[in-house]
Amino acid sequence: MYREAVITFVDILGFKNLIQKNTYEQVAQKLATVRRLSGLNETEDGEGFEPRVIQFSDSIIRIRPLDSAANKEAGYGLMFYEMLDLVHMQGELINHGICVRGGVSLGSVHVDEQILFGPGFVRAYELESIYANYPRIVVDPYLIDQVRKDPRLTSAEHTVEQDLSHIRKILRKDSDGIHFVDYLRAFLSEIDEADNIPVFLQRHKEIILQNAGGADELSSVAAKYLWMASYHNGLISEIKDESFEHYGLQRKDLEVTLEEMPLLQSLKA
Repeated sequence: MYREAVITFVDILGFKNLIQKNTYEQVAQKLATVRRLSGLNETEDGEGFEPRVIQFSDSIIRIRPLDSAANKEAGYGLMFYEMLDLVHMQGELINHGICVRGGVSLGSVHVDEQILFGPGFVRAYELESIYANYPRIVVDPYLIDQVRKDPRLTSAEHTVEQDLSHIRKILRKDSDGIHFVDYLRAFLSEIDEADNIPVFLQRHKEIILQNAGGADELSSVAAKYLWMASYHNGLISEIKDESFEHYGLQRKDLEVTLEEMPLLQSLKA
């Protein structure tokens, strides 16, 4: 039987390279980290406040049925909490040197102990494989539109506009018009210890440079981290000078510079 659900499909970026360059133990450890931070808990069946999570190889599928027992009883704000979970997942994975890309959609799905299928699952997979392209989790325009129309996606304790206000703080429209989970900005607001903010941003920068630093020729891999560098630098440009001074840093310490990544070159004078 099909059920209507919010479905997220996430893949580890560069998994083929990870397999080729690491031992079994190292790969298994990375997958265990992804499994833990993606919320995989075999006791969760999607009927509570947490999604049902399935992992196969480097892929993670998260399923939140709209008619779950918890949602019917409480109307807990299903859309917002899925977006917030993805912020935490991406941010924590960055701390472990792992980047992901994915897609989130709304549609019909069937899942049991042996099989998973349905048009909603296919759509989430298409978003990840065709439209994500970069280390971002894209959100289906249809799902965003349905937030206004389907009360099962929002909190019973908030107005639709209040819920949308919270959701807008987590999502961002990219230059190609596609909405994605704005994990950098949203995750920074979730960090409890302020001193950990520059540490996280430095780690984010390190991942970019480890994968494409020094590259002066565009490739499929370099393009992904070029996007990530532009996204990173966009956030760094929003930080006030006094914040860098507070941490004893200069802007260039956290910014991905042209010297570090020549692909960032511009035609501007």
